[in-house]
Amino acid sequence: MSEIYFTASGLSPEWTLDIAADRIRLQTGGDTLNTPHTVPDRAMDANVKRYRLMTEAAETNIEIRQGPCESESRISRPYSVQVKYKHTGESEYTTLSGCGAYVMEYRLHDIWALESLNGDVITLVEGLERPYFEIDSRKSAFMGSTSCNQMRGTLFFEPGLLRFNEVLTTRKMCPGGLETEFLKTLQSTIHYKLDNGRLTLTNPSGAELVFRKVD
Repeated sequence: MSEIYFTASGLSPEWTLDIAADRIRLQTGGDTLNTPHTVPDRAMDANVKRYRLMTEAAETNIEIRQGPCESESRISRPYSVQVKYKHTGESEYTTLSGCGAYVMEYRLHDIWALESLNGDVITLVEGLERPYFEIDSRKSAFMGSTSCNQMRGTLFFEPGLLRFNEVLTTRKMCPGGLETEFLKTLQSTIHYKLDNGRLTLTNPSGAELVFRKVD
């Protein structure tokens, strides 16, 4: 069974939804619907994904919409979720509403040191340390060093997407231009790839950061 990458839940009635790379599971009351994973349709003008699922047992439609969502239990989550399903032979859909969140890939939860920036291997000058960050996947946050300043910020994650947001740094003057280029590139990257202990961050314009795992 693949690792779950999205979870959602709601009350009245109580239900849970788990999405993994190989299957989608909806549980409500004593009923469980398991469906093979399918690629969702994506809206053109908003971060909305729609899954249309059909099996011999049931028809299920799932909509995941980015935006603050406060559940009935007063817990705030970043996505609102609506599920409509009906068993074979039924004429009307049951509608479920709730909130959900993506589960950050566990392999990202580590310390990563910069190896190369836009194709150039990092060569440090005196007084600088190697830029690095540590990802806390549970809090969707990071902290680290730009080369001579401390930094921290938040993370936006979806499968294949990783964005570094709300980056704050201390204000020490740094020799050379490494810090400026590093921060500019870091905040422009949107895609990630993990391979053989290395994390590569890229964007469609060609920006690239390669980090090695150091923890």
